[in-house]
Amino acid sequence: MSRTTNNRVQSRLLRVFLLQLILISVVTIIGVITASLIVERLLVNKALQGEADYYWNKHAESEEFPLPETLNLTSFLSSDTTRPVPVLFKNLPLGQHRVDQNQQRQIVHVSERDGDRLYLLFAGGTVSKLAFYFGVLPLLLVLLTMYGFAFLTYQLSKQVVSPITRLASVIERFDFNKREANELNLASLDQSSNSETEILAAALNHFVQRSSASIERERNFTRFASHELRTPLAVIQGSASSLELLELEGAPARAVQRIKRTSRQMGDLLNTLLLLAREESEADTENCELLSVNDLTDTLLAQLSKVYSNKGNRIRIQHHERLFAKAPESVLSIVLGNVLGNAFSYTQDGDIQVSIDSTKITITDTGTGMDQNSIDQAFEPFFRANNDSDSHQHQGLGLAIVKQSCRNYGWDISLDSEKGVGTSVTITFAA
Repeated sequence: MSRTTNNRVQSRLLRVFLLQLILISVVTIIGVITASLIVERLLVNKALQGEADYYWNKHAESEEFPLPETLNLTSFLSSDTTRPVPVLFKNLPLGQHRVDQNQQRQIVHVSERDGDRLYLLFAGGTVSKLAFYFGVLPLLLVLLTMYGFAFLTYQLSKQVVSPITRLASVIERFDFNKREANELNLASLDQSSNSETEILAAALNHFVQRSSASIERERNFTRFASHELRTPLAVIQGSASSLELLELEGAPARAVQRIKRTSRQMGDLLNTLLLLAREESEADTENCELLSVNDLTDTLLAQLSKVYSNKGNRIRIQHHERLFAKAPESVLSIVLGNVLGNAFSYTQDGDIQVSIDSTKITITDTGTGMDQNSIDQAFEPFFRANNDSDSHQHQGLGLAIVKQSCRNYGWDISLDSEKGVGTSVTITFAA
């Protein structure tokens, strides 16, 4: 993983370095070609033109003036019978030309005056040497110098980003899902000469310390809440069950039922809060047995029907096929109980339909429903959307824990609702 991180940064630097080299090489090649053209077409052409003009002027003064002859320059005159013009050059038009003679390149300058033609032959190899010494060689030295500076820049850039890549490597290698954040060791980076890296490492260490302290506080709260709140709830529920044995009637009986219902709701809320406080991203299903969604749904429907008996709702359940889920019963009860509880809570004298097949369960009600804005936020913790049609309010805490539980166990939940028409929730279980 760290090697991948280093490669990402260093490969970018290398690409920039290579791009610089390519651009420098292209510019150098263009410069060499330009230098050769300048030497041949400008300097040599000017020199040969000057030689020709000088000869014609002297020839006008004296026909006995000798033709120019040097180490690299050979001359022919069309009127000179003692030294005839080679056939290869005789038909060349006026101007400068490149001609291959005996596997050697010659630069031929042809000029004419008073019907007589002068042929000046300049050795092409000399032009190449001139282009090399005055064009290629200086550009080559410049190129090597620029290559050296570019490589030095690349090495310095690597040294600058090296502490950052090491920091990224340490963080990338660290598995936050399996290890505690306070185990992240950035001490080796604190001694880096890169001040920005020191600041970043110190900030990360401070963040890790604060995160670890926050996580520890949450764990302590979870442990204390689980112990301190469950005990009084159990006492309240036990006392309410004892009061039921007295066969009370009227207002006392209704008060006992309210106590039982409220204590049960508090217990569900406590379970919801504790589950939300957990950090588990994936649930462990290895030690879980297959649970019958059909049987658990029947049980929950029977309980909720008694609790909301005053609603006058009509309940219908269709068991098309048997559906099983691999999860703890408490988790499955919270998921199904919250969805079914919402259907009962927000439906008055309506229909609640439950359909179960081999892969999913669908719960549909004809209750108050939700608008699109409420649907988009329904799975957010503690979201509440006022319903203008009655005094009820949709509370998103239950749906938040349902969403988290489904995500942990690989289930899929979808919600479809229309305000004033009703709501339909579908939970698709993993195979």
